[in-house]
Amino acid sequence: MKNLMKKSLVVLLALMMLSTSFVCFAAVELNQDAVNAHYGQYKNYVLLGDSVASGYRDEINDDDAAYNEAHMDSTYCRYTGSYADVLANAIIEDGSMTALAGPGFRTIEMRYMLEDDYAATCDDEYLFHPSHLYIYEDQYCEECGEYLLPGSEHFRKIFKQSIAEADLITLGIGGNDWGAYLGWVITDILEAENVADKYVQMAKELIDGGEMDMATIEKLVEVAHIAGALPTLAQQLPQILNYGLGNFYTNWDIMIEDIYALNPDVTLMVVGMSDNSLKGKYYGYNGAEGEAIETEEQPEAIQSIINTVIDFIMTVGNTPMIEGAEKFGYTYVDTDGTTYVDSHPDADGHVYIANKIIEALPDSAVYNRFEDVQPGHKYYNAVEYVIKNGIMAETSATTFSPDEAITSGQLAAAFNVINGTDNATDGTDKVTAAGLAFSFLSAGAKGGFAGFFKGLSVYFKVIVGSGFDVFGTVTRGEAANYLKLFCE
Repeated sequence: MKNLMKKSLVVLLALMMLSTSFVCFAAVELNQDAVNAHYGQYKNYVLLGDSVASGYRDEINDDDAAYNEAHMDSTYCRYTGSYADVLANAIIEDGSMTALAGPGFRTIEMRYMLEDDYAATCDDEYLFHPSHLYIYEDQYCEECGEYLLPGSEHFRKIFKQSIAEADLITLGIGGNDWGAYLGWVITDILEAENVADKYVQMAKELIDGGEMDMATIEKLVEVAHIAGALPTLAQQLPQILNYGLGNFYTNWDIMIEDIYALNPDVTLMVVGMSDNSLKGKYYGYNGAEGEAIETEEQPEAIQSIINTVIDFIMTVGNTPMIEGAEKFGYTYVDTDGTTYVDSHPDADGHVYIANKIIEALPDSAVYNRFEDVQPGHKYYNAVEYVIKNGIMAETSATTFSPDEAITSGQLAAAFNVINGTDNATDGTDKVTAAGLAFSFLSAGAKGGFAGFFKGLSVYFKVIVGSGFDVFGTVTRGEAANYLKLFCE
C-alpha cells in the first residue's frame, strides 16, 4: 500500500486548491417536519457510492490504532454517523439499511459491479484502487469460498440483488472519477520518475516549519521545480483529465440505466458533490475528540479566487447528475454547504447531507399515487411538483395520464394557478409546441423584464425539446416538466 503521507503531499502539489480558512458552526439538527413526513415511507434502503457515502473518516488518532482502523475500513460497512446511517435511523421504521458503498469507488467500479460484459472486459489499471480500499486477507467467506474483495463475484451478486429489491437508493459518487484518480496517477508518475521521495521530504520540512499559508505554497512549488516534478506533470495532466472526466461523463447515464434496469420503480436519490470545504466551510479537528479549531480567515482576494475555481469544478462535476435528473426522473440532491474534515464530511456534514436527502424525498402524498407515474418515471418529479402545488390535476384517482395530449383548457387552468387569474378553462383543443411556448412568453411578460426573459428561456426549451416540430402536440407529462421549470 502506498505511503499515505506521500500521496497527500503530492496531491497537494498537483491540485493547488487549498484554503486555510477554518470556521466554527453550530451543530446541525435534522428537519423533524421532513422526517415525520417521510417516516416509514420506505422499507428497504440501499446505499451506493464512494468514501463520502460510506462514511470514511479523515481523523487520525496516533494513540489508538483500533480507532483508526474503524474509521478507515468503511467498504460495504454501515458506519455510525454517516449520512446513510443518519437517514436510515430517521425514516426507516426498523432503522435498517444495506451498505454497498466503498472508498475509491468511481462510475467505473459501479459498472464493473453491475454489468457482466463490462466486468469481463474492463482493463482500467486503477480498478478498485488499493490505497483507498482497506481489505484484509482474513476476510474470507467460508460459505461462498471467496475472499470478500470489493469486486468479487460474491459481492457483484449482492449488489445486483440488493438494488433489485430496494425501494430507496441513495447514490453518492463522482469525486474519484477525476479528483482522486488524478492524484493516483500523479503519485505513480512521480514515483516512476524517482522524484516523489525527494519532494516529500523537502515539502514535509517546509510544512513542519510553519503554518500552511500562501508563502508556504509558493515554496512548495519552488521545491517541486527543484525536484523535477512539474515538467512531467505538465505533460501528463491533459490526458489524465481527459480520461477521468471522459469516463465520468460517458459512464454516468449508463450506470443510471443499469440501476433502473434492475429496479425501474425504485426511488433514486443522487447526492451531488459539494465544495469539499474549500470555500471556507472547513473544520480542523483534534484527533478523535472532534474539537473545532478556529484560525484566521483566508485573505478576501485569495478566497474569491478559490471560490470561483471550486464553483467551476463543482459545476463541471455535477452537470451529468443534474441533467440526468431530468432525463431519467431521479432526484438530484444539492449538498453545497456541507462541512468537512480534510476531504470528507465531519459529523455535522453527514447530518446536513441526510437532511438534504430527506427534504428532497418524493412527497408521501404523491408517492405511488399514480399507477402510470411511478418513481423512476422520467416525469415523476415534474408530476409530483405540479400535483403538490395544485398547478395540474390528475385525470383520475390513480392516473395522471402523462402520455395524453394536454388540452387548452388544462393548460389555461395551470396558468390560472401560476398567475392568479381566472380565465376560461373549458377548451378541448390539443396544445401544440408553439402554443405552449407562446404561453410561457405571455406568462413571463406579466412578471416584468426579468419574468419575460424567464419565459423566453422556457420558450426556447419547448421549441428545442419538440425537435422544432412546432405544430406537434404536447403531452401532459411534457407540459408538467416545462411548468415546473418555469415556476422554479
